[in-house]
Amino acid sequence: MNRIAMLGAGSMLLAGTLAALPGTAGAQGAEEKTLLVQEPFTGATLDDPAFQSLNVCLTASTVAGDENDFDSCADQTLGPVPEMGKDPGYLQLTDGGTYDYGGMVYNKPLENRGGIEITFAMYQYGGTGADGISLFIVDGETDLTEVGAYGGSLGYAQFDRENVVRDGVDGGYLGLGLDGWGNFSADTEGRGRGCPEDQRAPEHLHEWGNRAPDNVALRGPGQGLDGYCLLGTTATDEKIGSDVDGDIFGTDFPEHLNADGRQESKRLVKLKVSDEEHPDVTVDIDFQDGNGWVRVLETHVPHQAPETFKFGFAAASGYATNVHLLRHLRVETFE
Repeated sequence: MNRIAMLGAGSMLLAGTLAALPGTAGAQGAEEKTLLVQEPFTGATLDDPAFQSLNVCLTASTVAGDENDFDSCADQTLGPVPEMGKDPGYLQLTDGGTYDYGGMVYNKPLENRGGIEITFAMYQYGGTGADGISLFIVDGETDLTEVGAYGGSLGYAQFDRENVVRDGVDGGYLGLGLDGWGNFSADTEGRGRGCPEDQRAPEHLHEWGNRAPDNVALRGPGQGLDGYCLLGTTATDEKIGSDVDGDIFGTDFPEHLNADGRQESKRLVKLKVSDEEHPDVTVDIDFQDGNGWVRVLETHVPHQAPETFKFGFAAASGYATNVHLLRHLRVETFE
C-alpha cells in the first residue's frame, strides 16, 4: 500500500480509565497468535540482523564497538547501571548521565495479520525521573534507520525549540510514550504541529514547562516536522505540584513508571493494535505489585493501519536523569 496519509481527519477520545484486567487484555485475547520477533536482550550478542543499534549497548557484552553496534556498555557506566559482562543482561538505552540518549530500530517489514501485540519489560530507575522510554511503529515501506527527536519527544515525535530543530521518526504511525518526566503528552517543543483540535494536548499542557510525570501517551502518524498528534494520554488536569519550569499535573493511575532501584522499577508493558482498518489501541502494564495486567489507556486511531510495519525503541535523559533498560521483547500478530 502507499505510505500512510499522515494528517487525516477524525475524532479521538483522550482516555486513561484505569481498569484491572485478567491475564490477557482485549477481545482477541483467546485467538491464536503468530510470533514474529522474540529477543530477550539478556545475552552478549543479537542474532537477528534487522536490529540496528543507535547508541545502545548490551550489558552482558564485553566487546567494544561503536555507537552502531550492540556492543559492551564500557563507555556508558554513569549511575547504577547493571554490572558489565554479567549474564543475563539487559539492553541499555541510557546510563544515568545527563542529556544521554539511545535508540534501536528493527528495519525489516513485518506482516500485520489481524492486529499487532508487542510486549516487553522496561526499567526506569536510579535518577531524578527523566525522560522516559518510547516504543514506535512505522509503515513497513519506510527504510527505518533513525529514530525521531530525543528529549521530551522520546525518539518518536518532532522537536523545535530554541533554534534546535529535529524531525520526528520517518513514516511514523504510532508512538507509545512511557513518560517518567512528563513532556511527551505536552504540545510544546513543536510537538503536534498542524494537528486538528481534537488531537491536541490538553490546554494546560500547551504552556512550556507544564508537564505530567508518570503518564502513558499515544501519538499518531507524522512526517518530518508535521503531525505526531496526541491520540490519548493518562495525563489529567489535576495539579499535583510545581517546579522551576512550571506546573506538574497528575495521571490516572496510582503507580509510578520508575523507582529508585532496578528490580523495583520493573514494569511489563503490552501494546495491542486491533485488526480494523482504523484500529483500536490498548496499553496494559503489569506494575509487578501482584495485581497483574492493568489497562491504563485505550483509544482509537482515525488513520489507516499499514499492511506491514517496522518498530523501534528509544529513551532519553535531560538535566534530570534515569537509567533506561529493556528485556524480553515479543512481537506477535493474530491469525
